[in-house]
Amino acid sequence: MPRSARLTNIAAGLCGSFASRNNDLAGYWAIGKLRSLAEQYSQSAVSLDLLASSMQPLSPEFAQVLADYHLLLRKLASRSGILLETINAAYITVDFLPSPWPRANYDKKQWGQQFLVTVSISSDGRADGNVSHAGYCRPHDPNRERRRSGA
Repeated sequence: MPRSARLTNIAAGLCGSFASRNNDLAGYWAIGKLRSLAEQYSQSAVSLDLLASSMQPLSPEFAQVLADYHLLLRKLASRSGILLETINAAYITVDFLPSPWPRANYDKKQWGQQFLVTVSISSDGRADGNVSHAGYCRPHDPNRERRRSGA
């Protein structure tokens, strides 16, 4: 399999996991907490650098999320036969003001505003893997949300 296809597979695994409702922080959906963080800093996006374990805007609250996704990147790269040392960049960006797309006509209402998670991985400047996932979320509000049990 070409290197770019393997990087795209890694990006897809990271993106699917990150956008999932199972991506929680202290028992709450991390995407909702990231939306609250972006609003707090009047920013439309949040960016996580998985190699440097840093993010913009900076928030120590998300240290565990950064650690978890750095570990997942390491695991997925290993399973794909790619050395982590050959990956130059690995970013997860969550855009809370993406270009609008039409809402699907579901029986169930979609709650919140649109977001777009994009995972970009580059290796040795020769190959890239880019994957996006769109969804809807509200800012984190512990008064409206139920905390995951066991958190």
